[in-house]
Amino acid sequence: MDMQALNWEDMFDKFLVYLAALPARAAEMQSGAVKAESASARKDFLTIPEIAARWRIARPTVYSRLKDAGVRVLDFAPKGRRGRKIVPLGAILEIERQQLKRL
Repeated sequence: MDMQALNWEDMFDKFLVYLAALPARAAEMQSGAVKAESASARKDFLTIPEIAARWRIARPTVYSRLKDAGVRVLDFAPKGRRGRKIVPLGAILEIERQQLKRL
């Protein structure tokens, strides 16, 4: 009987330690959820390198495919300068939908 009482006391002590650590664990879990939420935030635009990685093609090929599809690319650089170009996600999804093959 003493063994059972001792085991219950040990279990109770472990349970108290577990309860004491819960606020810290909850904070860790919340900060992890915030990071995951920001990482999975919806993007309305994609850059040319992101599209190239998504389609597994070279960047110049991305430009030609966008031009063939008649998609307007947003450019943030002054006229005649190099700049970061972005493309609306809806246009990318439409191109992908058109290129899907039925099996």
